[in-house]
Amino acid sequence: MLSDAMHEYKDKLDDKILELLAYGCLTPAHATQFKAFNKQIKNRFKLSAIMSGDMKWPSAPEDRDVLYFLAQSLRTQLLRNLPKEKDAITGTHRELAHTAKGLLKDLSVLSLEIAQMVVSEDDEGKALPSWFLVEVVRDLPRLVDKKDGAPTKT
Repeated sequence: MLSDAMHEYKDKLDDKILELLAYGCLTPAHATQFKAFNKQIKNRFKLSAIMSGDMKWPSAPEDRDVLYFLAQSLRTQLLRNLPKEKDAITGTHRELAHTAKGLLKDLSVLSLEIAQMVVSEDDEGKALPSWFLVEVVRDLPRLVDKKDGAPTKT
């Protein structure tokens, strides 16, 4: 339904209309993710550029949805590319882990909650490899420091 509506608007489809269509056709959570995805597609932010150091995490309050989307994309990439077992780690995996820890550190400055979401087990029970989480705990203890289920402000 959203796709059909977008095709009907063609060149008249601006960000405001797209937002209205998304929230009219999707659940609020999916509409928010779609908005963030659309911003990313428009080339403002790319995870690959952030990972290579050519770009930083978006920090403007109006880009919080994009920050969340990019953090979810980082999590997905880590789940897909880091081996479960420590004995399967290669140099490429070490490099990815090192880059990811730096990105998590930068992300935690912008939003500790979003950074914690990257390293936490999701609703489906998917978790990052334990060897990587040990490194995160060792190098970035603030990400896992919780008190009464809520992030601790340090």
